[in-house]
Amino acid sequence: MKRLTALVALLAAFAAKSAQGAFEDLGAGARGPGMGDAFVAVADDVHALYYNPAGLAQLERPQFAASYSRLHLGLTDKSDLNTSYLGYAQPILGGRHGTIGTSWNSFALGSLYREQAFGLSYGRRVGRSEGLHAGGTVKYLHSGLGDLPEATNAYTGIALSGQADPALSKRGQGAFDADLGLLWRFARHYSVGLQAMHVPQPNVAFESGVADRLPMVLKSGFAYRSLVSNLVAQVDTQRSPTGTRDTRFTVGAERWFARLFIGEFGLRGALALGTREHRQVTVGLSYRTRRLGVDYAFGLPVGGFDSPTGAHRVGLSFRFGPASEEDESLEFVLEAMRQLKKREAAPSIRVLGRGLSLDQKATVEELVAQGRALEQQARYRDALEKLSAAMTLAPAEAEMLAKYGRLHYIAQQIPSLPDYKSDPLQASMHQGLLAYLAGKDRLAVSRLGEALRLKPEYRELDVFLSGLERITGHRRTAAPAASPPKNYRLAAGLTRADTAIQEGRYRDAIDLSLAVLKEDERHSAAWQNLGTAYFALKDYERSLGAWRRALQLEREPALKAEIRGYVKSVEKAIKRGATSRTDAPPPPERPRLSPSEVQSMFERAVDHYTRRRLPEARDLLRRILEADPENAEAKKALRRVEEELR
Repeated sequence: MKRLTALVALLAAFAAKSAQGAFEDLGAGARGPGMGDAFVAVADDVHALYYNPAGLAQLERPQFAASYSRLHLGLTDKSDLNTSYLGYAQPILGGRHGTIGTSWNSFALGSLYREQAFGLSYGRRVGRSEGLHAGGTVKYLHSGLGDLPEATNAYTGIALSGQADPALSKRGQGAFDADLGLLWRFARHYSVGLQAMHVPQPNVAFESGVADRLPMVLKSGFAYRSLVSNLVAQVDTQRSPTGTRDTRFTVGAERWFARLFIGEFGLRGALALGTREHRQVTVGLSYRTRRLGVDYAFGLPVGGFDSPTGAHRVGLSFRFGPASEEDESLEFVLEAMRQLKKREAAPSIRVLGRGLSLDQKATVEELVAQGRALEQQARYRDALEKLSAAMTLAPAEAEMLAKYGRLHYIAQQIPSLPDYKSDPLQASMHQGLLAYLAGKDRLAVSRLGEALRLKPEYRELDVFLSGLERITGHRRTAAPAASPPKNYRLAAGLTRADTAIQEGRYRDAIDLSLAVLKEDERHSAAWQNLGTAYFALKDYERSLGAWRRALQLEREPALKAEIRGYVKSVEKAIKRGATSRTDAPPPPERPRLSPSEVQSMFERAVDHYTRRRLPEARDLLRRILEADPENAEAKKALRRVEEELR
């Protein structure tokens, strides 16, 4: 009986000439609906195919999305209303020639009735403007009935007639449609969007000779965008079935939270008010990594339904392809240079997990990772505790056993070095201990010998180094050194330079390294600092000169091999035509910026971030911190950008 009742409702809808219930604007995915579908001024992912094709011009990587929704679960007739969506967007030459995409959107009433829209979209930047984008979508609309037994056995309202039903016998109706969109991003944080849906107002009547044209829907939106949030407002308007105009006003917000191990979480919500007592509250949440996104949205209409439970939406999205080859390779080389300064060239422990469940293996891997992080912080005893906990689950791992023996020897005598970032002696010891943990015994003995020359009376270090010599079979060098005061002064400068490199303060690192070289021009580590800092500032010519000089002066064979690799990498960067800042003075001064200049630079960094130009955003944030090291906002933003680059 329920099936026949639904069919009667369908027939009544088909008989109405201007019902305008077909191809309603139901949204797509789950991120946009979580913001009340106020997405026309954002449109920064693959769902721009639906919300504003002009936004496709913002994409630099291919994206795919799929979603499913259950609508109005609280309807008293228990109707099964659902939507499905698939979309794919492909930037052309990294987006330099726009982005093309295709989509499929479906609305269904159980197995009785289905509407489908197949779309082909294109969006690109307008002229030479960085902020103005335009796009359009061509669609084929199709509505049709399921394979119903009632089609050959019509229901008269009282009983089955045994005759074919003239309406239900018709399997489908099609029409072409088109949408247009504009998106203008201005003043760094702000954007406005315009979209016109159903521009040709196609006739979607199910019966021949009947006109049922879709009304054009006009949408205008405004968005404020920052590094971690979006604030949006949007107005939608269209002709109503009564001949008046339906208008809806929506305000929404989205907030992304800091990365936790892998991925990040987002929360969003919106409130929509409109004519004919339209009122709706929506909320949503997301989890995403650099490649995968999972979105959920819940919409609750306020009024108009008996005991509504709202609409649930779930969406998945995927991003394909890496960053550009040049940017990725240069970032990789720079990170390797940083690791050389920390003496971290050895790989992490591989957890084989023989005989372990997946959960146990994941626990072991997490404990090992935590231990490695503590090692880098010079907290050797704490690192040993993490490794010991891992070994209770995986006691037979050979690499873990070897690492445990080395770390145990260190932690017994040197629990931690709390001032390794500022104290030259501790910094030099830390480099030597990391080298020993990495299995580089000869380098470890050499570095610890250099540390002892900074403070020859340090008996505990002398005892530790003597024991290490017996274990490894290597002996410290007895090369004459400068007087301890000069030795200590140079080491202090190098320590501060190393810290500046790890914190991204490359101009400070150049100043400090040049000061060391002024006293000792043959100091290989200072030339390595210069090579790394100039490379980070994209002054590849000076970087190459510094690395070549470091190669001439370095005595350790292992380090010489690594430095040769960096020399080749910088040479390749120069050959690729990478920009070289040869006009930078050799001893750069700390920039002096006014508060207004700092704010302007921060806003430009935010703009680069929202456009996914992460290296440019990182460089601007680092320049801010060079001038204002205590700028909390810049520190927080830089951590986020560097995490995403990693």
